[in-house]
Amino acid sequence: MAILSTGPIENNPVSGIRSTQLLTVKFDNRDSVIASTVLVEGFVLNGVRTLYAQDEFTIAPNQVITKNYYADLNAFEFIFTVEDAAAEVTQISAWGKNSAGQLVTAHRLVSAEVMEPGGTPVFEWGETIFWADSAAPGPGTGSPFDPFNSLQAAIDAAVNSPLAVAIGMRARCIVLIAANSIFDEDVVIPPARHIQLLGLGPWVLGNADLANFASSTPRNVTIQTSQAAEDVYLVQGPAFDARPVTVIGTFDDGTSVSTHTNYTGGAIISGNITFQNVAVGDPFTTIEFQLLNARVVGGIVQSGHMGNLNVYLYHGRINTMVHTGINIQRMVDSQSDGIINVRGYSHITNSNIMGSVTVTLALADVPPTGIFSSQFSTITWTGPLTLDSASNYYFVNSGSTLTGTKTILFSLA
Repeated sequence: MAILSTGPIENNPVSGIRSTQLLTVKFDNRDSVIASTVLVEGFVLNGVRTLYAQDEFTIAPNQVITKNYYADLNAFEFIFTVEDAAAEVTQISAWGKNSAGQLVTAHRLVSAEVMEPGGTPVFEWGETIFWADSAAPGPGTGSPFDPFNSLQAAIDAAVNSPLAVAIGMRARCIVLIAANSIFDEDVVIPPARHIQLLGLGPWVLGNADLANFASSTPRNVTIQTSQAAEDVYLVQGPAFDARPVTVIGTFDDGTSVSTHTNYTGGAIISGNITFQNVAVGDPFTTIEFQLLNARVVGGIVQSGHMGNLNVYLYHGRINTMVHTGINIQRMVDSQSDGIINVRGYSHITNSNIMGSVTVTLALADVPPTGIFSSQFSTITWTGPLTLDSASNYYFVNSGSTLTGTKTILFSLA
């Protein structure tokens, strides 16, 4: 059994108004099998300790429950009693809110700050950090000592953690992936979240049953988008203002992995990365995506999402990019194998462009604008082409063709 406490919370009025009128408590059962039972007791601290709120309920596996308790009091404390079987997998966070429903920063207690009576913190290794290892016995709880053996389970735990649910895109959720993990599953990332899937070494999304770690069954990543889901947070003010972000890759930058990603320290996504709008009536939202030391055997696919997609590619390799809203902000030490059909590009350097390109704009978002120290296969470039003299040398001598305006940087001719 675990007995946890918020500790005494002072809430004296200022100019006749107490900062917190309502205490929102989130309960998160991380286990996929075991249900947990929680007893909640709220006490007024007015010279004596008086019970004023009592609640008992069951949390189903993988369920997140939100409860609201009256807190317009000068001082109060909440005690949470969790049954033995689920004591290690149940997380609790408490959030003070004012009369407008806005968070009161001083009265925010995440799970790592909820105390055992006597003052010892209940330690959790990161409020929004979870571990995944395909070789683990599983199903796991997401700790370094008991990682999830499913990547989707780790993602679900991260994006549904109390902090992520409370503040949305401002919570940087991180899934740390054990080296040499192979996840034979498709994964879905819900909207209005910031999540990073980062390997401690090479890992594969797919079954990796073919030569060179290739997969006979391609597995895909679907990143969902929804302006409505973002607005749930954005309407609450500047403290909630952020964009959805997805990062896929590893911590190891390595050397150039543009042609040999399968052999080095990178990640391999055997299928596509699809950006799927799930909002009704409004497909426009601006989102961020980064590929870090990774290969996408498929491509970036547009599925209903119509807003801006800011893309950053570092030490990676990707097949195709077809999305009317893509802005290639950075493409560094990377390779594109197939067709690129995007809105525009800012900065491309030390990269190989092996497929034909269609762009609308040469952007100044991430200067210096242009293509530097890069090579081309025999391609057709449609749209504005801004490049340095070395890249222009390779473009011309590859026999590539241009439909659009060329700007040669640093040319003395």
